[in-house]
Amino acid sequence: MLYKQYKYKFYLNMNHSVEINGQKGAVHSHTWEISMSISLDKEVFLSFKDIEEEINEMLSRYQDKYLNEIPPFDRVTPTLENVCDHLYLRLSGALRNKGWLLLNMEMSETPARAYQVSEIGFE
Repeated sequence: MLYKQYKYKFYLNMNHSVEINGQKGAVHSHTWEISMSISLDKEVFLSFKDIEEEINEMLSRYQDKYLNEIPPFDRVTPTLENVCDHLYLRLSGALRNKGWLLLNMEMSETPARAYQVSEIGFE
């Protein structure tokens, strides 16, 4: 049996600041790259346009924003890991309702550093 999945990439320009050792850092921006592997839970035709529009709509609330002012990051430090975990959970649930499975998501704020999350792995 073939295991089929689609890979998508999205880019968000977002600003944030993080607290390190009790000191709030300067506000700075990144172009965050988000890479996702998505599969269908059944054999149906997948419209690339439909899934891209769905994801872009969900991500648009973060585009060109200061993350520290957007829930939950007004209470949770918007580190790469926290942002990726949050977006993964939001997107995973929304896509599951449409019959798509978000297998994994990788997010980076620089070309040299990435964080990846999935529900597939060690038990």
